[in-house]
Order: sequence, then C-alpha cells, then structure tokens
Amino acid sequence: MIGYHYFDVRLKFRDFDKVELTPIYFRGCVLNSLEKFFGEIGGKTSLDIVKFSVEQRRVVFRVPEEFYKRIHTVITLIGHYQEVPCHFQVLKTSKTPLDFEKYFIGEDKGEEA
Repeated sequence: MIGYHYFDVRLKFRDFDKVELTPIYFRGCVLNSLEKFFGEIGGKTSLDIVKFSVEQRRVVFRVPEEFYKRIHTVITLIGHYQEVPCHFQVLKTSKTPLDFEKYFIGEDKGEEA
C-alpha cells in the first residue's frame, strides 16, 4: 500500500492578472521545478490535485510519501509561475486528506472576501 502526503498551498503573485491559474499549469510548474532541482524524477512523480480554488489561490494536492521532502523543498523554492514572480506558501501538510475550507487561515478571509 502506497502512503501519501497532502499539501495545502497558497500562491501569492506579484501580478495575478498576468497568469492563468489552472490545475494543469500548477501541476506542470511543480513537476518542472522538481525536475530542474532533482533531475529526471519530475516525470516519474505522481501529483494529484485534490482541491483547487482560483479565487482563494489555493491548492490541495497529494504525492506519494517517498517524494514528500523533495516536493516540500521544491514548493518553497519556486519563485515564478508563468514567468510572473510568485511565492508558494505551504499552509499545512498531513498524512491524511486535507480540505482547505476546514483549515482556512484567518487572514485569508480578509484577503479573499
């Protein structure tokens, strides 16, 4: 049985109007960065989007537990999304499924309201 690790990530952009935030582009950004930092591993890693919100600029995804440390490292090092400066903030990680509505950080409500 494969164990998984879940990530709740918020994306912060310098200029959000210049990006197209989609699950496919997000996944590609993470996997490309994984390949850039660690080599060919990016193409062999499963990254499943569990929850995605353009309005909240948040993503919950899961990866096999064996890639947890590498993915966590890559997420914190990503500085661009579609060539726009950005920051990927890991809000929470867990070995059990996450739902960002349950883990809504107080300051987010003001930003997204």
